[in-house]
Amino acid sequence: MELRHLRYFVAVAEELNVRRAAERLHVSQPPLSRQIHDLEDEIGAKLFIRGKRGMQLTDAGSFLLLEARQILGQGERAIRLTNAASRGEAGRLSIAYSAAVFDPAFTQAIRLFRQRFPLVELAMGELSFSGQLQALLNKSLDVGYVVFGSLQTEKDFASECMREVPTCIVLPRDHPLAKRKHLKLQDLANEPFVFPRQSMSSFRAWLIGLCRSAGFTPKIVQEADNAMGILGLVAAGVGVAFSPETGRIFQSMGVEFRTLPPPVPKFQLHTIWLRDNTSPLLPAFLKILRDCVREGNKRVK
Repeated sequence: MELRHLRYFVAVAEELNVRRAAERLHVSQPPLSRQIHDLEDEIGAKLFIRGKRGMQLTDAGSFLLLEARQILGQGERAIRLTNAASRGEAGRLSIAYSAAVFDPAFTQAIRLFRQRFPLVELAMGELSFSGQLQALLNKSLDVGYVVFGSLQTEKDFASECMREVPTCIVLPRDHPLAKRKHLKLQDLANEPFVFPRQSMSSFRAWLIGLCRSAGFTPKIVQEADNAMGILGLVAAGVGVAFSPETGRIFQSMGVEFRTLPPPVPKFQLHTIWLRDNTSPLLPAFLKILRDCVREGNKRVK
């Protein structure tokens, strides 16, 4: 059975008249009648009741009509998607992000990408930096978005710093230092800190380096797996923590953000991907993200 046989059957089933179906298909009537009889023989069931009042579908014919429409629709969809994929307009793109990245430019880029590439299956999920690197190596991830102080990746990876955002300290809302509008990192020398877990060793090392550059070693009293966990512990009064300024969106959690002035360096928001990734969807997404970052920077200025 070929797709053309199903097209012939659907035309006859919808018209319930071989002559009209033949005209619709631009074929002659006798060959079309033979195709329908051959289809019935192949299936082993009568599809039509032929009588003086015309043609009617049998129960088997009604069932096949439903199935045939689905099969033909799926075939047409496959052709559309294949053509779109050849133009870089369809396929699958997997994106992971760090929970610490609450970047309006990133969310806007996702929204625009969905609008411009409606045929693309966009898979998204939260992963730590190390998890993103592993997923990239496993080819289960196309691009990651992470927050970092400075990113150094292996030769297999490519990365791009999309933007820099100020570094903030996050305090419980009732903390004595929360009454002050401006803080320096040295003001936190005696405070307990909530830090990312040891699995984020490079990130931890960068944060510890910030503190040591201010003349103290942080007293780490609690660790968390992600940004939401860190903010929750700060809100509970366990300690203070570092955050990119983009995390201010969660200030309603019972915490206060204070931007740390220079010489404290800024957080960098990076995209990372495999150098040998040949998907045309990857550069398309990166371009949209760059454009969103550029527009966001203009609004800030």
